[in-house]
Amino acid sequence: MHETILPDATSADASPEEVRRAFHDLHGPSLHGFALLLTLGDRRRALALTSSTLAEADAHATALRHPERAAAWLRARLTAAAGRRDSRIDAQARLDALGPLGVMTSVLAGLAALDVLERAALIGSEVERLDERDVATIVGRTGDRYDALLRRARHRYLEGSAAASNGPSELGGPLTDLVRAAAARAMA
Repeated sequence: MHETILPDATSADASPEEVRRAFHDLHGPSLHGFALLLTLGDRRRALALTSSTLAEADAHATALRHPERAAAWLRARLTAAAGRRDSRIDAQARLDALGPLGVMTSVLAGLAALDVLERAALIGSEVERLDERDVATIVGRTGDRYDALLRRARHRYLEGSAAASNGPSELGGPLTDLVRAAAARAMA
């Protein structure tokens, strides 16, 4: 589970600026990583989505009733703002942006085979390993609708990844291993 507790922000002595800074420090880097994966490595778009989501959060950071759910709240807003379109940047630029996250050609193809909600569900559950309630919040689905979305995302990811693979060596890597293990569990 992904813990998100605001240090000093729960103190009655914390200023709004301290709460905002703690919120950004705690959530900014991982939210940007989520945005990079969600946008398939579009650096400009990921930065814009992260910035606007954190700016929106500034108004709500001190009012969060459940700070431990802040990661899901942020990702839900970012996912909604991402919309359904993907940018038209070339594959190499995408790989350059996503390489530090362990993304190779086959992983990128697997993620590109998904729509935005499927991608958000897969990233939240398999890469970030967020609690199921949090991932359900991110994609706005619960129960059978959530389960079906995640199953479809895993299946489509594996198909897209395998289709782009250059053989067994291309299908390795930490991100691929996480998703492959999750897909194997789901299909067992």
